[in-house]
Amino acid sequence: MDDSVYTNPLDIIFPKRTLVLICGYARAGKDTLGDGILEWSEKNAEKVNFADELKDCANYLLDCLGLEGNFHNDDFKSKNRDFLVSLGTFARKMKPTVFAEIMAQNVAVGYDDEGMPLDTVVCTDWRYLNELIVCQKLLIPLGWRVRTIYISTKGVSAANTEEANSICEIRDVVRFDQEYHFDIQQRQLIMQEGRMLAKQWSL
Repeated sequence: MDDSVYTNPLDIIFPKRTLVLICGYARAGKDTLGDGILEWSEKNAEKVNFADELKDCANYLLDCLGLEGNFHNDDFKSKNRDFLVSLGTFARKMKPTVFAEIMAQNVAVGYDDEGMPLDTVVCTDWRYLNELIVCQKLLIPLGWRVRTIYISTKGVSAANTEEANSICEIRDVVRFDQEYHFDIQQRQLIMQEGRMLAKQWSL
């Protein structure tokens, strides 16, 4: 394994701030697990995703065209996912690390609505290997620890070929700090595991 891809947090002194990257197929329970972590976090914690900037850009386009809609709304996003996917693919074609770099920079200078620095950031849409690499290279030297989680749910498979290939690449390379494998309809258990992890990792 390329050591530049993975740095075991146990090999370094734990810094105060933590980025938690959660990987898995769509509908596998990533957001539910993240919600559990945030619910029991005892530190200043928020969710920041790689797709946040993409959704903001898509919303700006809607505004420019005088169209109604909000890609941060799950129902609207689901109905118009094809556009969001196409826009993201186009941007990554021009610069594969574009969203990873923006997200990592946002985390590095992250503050909550009251202007207080974030101690814990949970990301629930980690889908590409370069996202981990960029976050590690930028954030670890700044005193962040980067923790990785993989989650799967029985019966949930990749939404498309691109998702299958990108997550397969991650699984081939990364040694996750934590892995979860759930049966169907276990939302409460997933939430509970997130709460326990927040305590275990002092998030």
